Amino acid sequence: MLKSIFDRNNNAAISQELYGTVVAQARLPVFFTGFGFPDTVMGRFDVLTLHVFLLCHRLGLEGQAKADNLSQEVFDRFVDNLDVALRQLGIGDSSVPKKKKKMIRSFYGQIEDFNQPLKSRDEGLLCEAINKRFYENDDLAPSQKLAEYFMATSDRLIETKIKAYYRGKFSWLDLSGNET
Repeated sequence: MLKSIFDRNNNAAISQELYGTVVAQARLPVFFTGFGFPDTVMGRFDVLTLHVFLLCHRLGLEGQAKADNLSQEVFDRFVDNLDVALRQLGIGDSSVPKKKKKMIRSFYGQIEDFNQPLKSRDEGLLCEAINKRFYENDDLAPSQKLAEYFMATSDRLIETKIKAYYRGKFSWLDLSGNET
């Protein structure tokens, strides 16, 4: 019984550490200057959800209860932070649950759009899904660039041993080629 209490507390710290790396990666200016995401609330949300998806997808590949629990805790932090962010933006208390629900549905939409292309390693299909979700235009260059980053980042996360995640320590693929 005591072990499960301490594991839960340890997981809380680890999930916070992991979520912190997600937020730090999603805040990199290059997503707004080089990938064409608008530097708006929704643009920042989209970049954040991409990275939450990538991390949770990676943890889900383990097929272990511990990894699944950690993934859920990271997702829960994401949801809790949505609530805080919406309130900080001045959204009224009665509107926060509706806005949050809409944003979470958007996250689940990303899972539907990106999960299969990522699993099948189909960069073309991923590019199409990215264009449809984020860019909606005939110029596929930004979508292709993001699909390449998406695949390379996924590969990086997969190559990282699960023990690194359990310690809350891993590095994202940095677009400049340096570790983050």
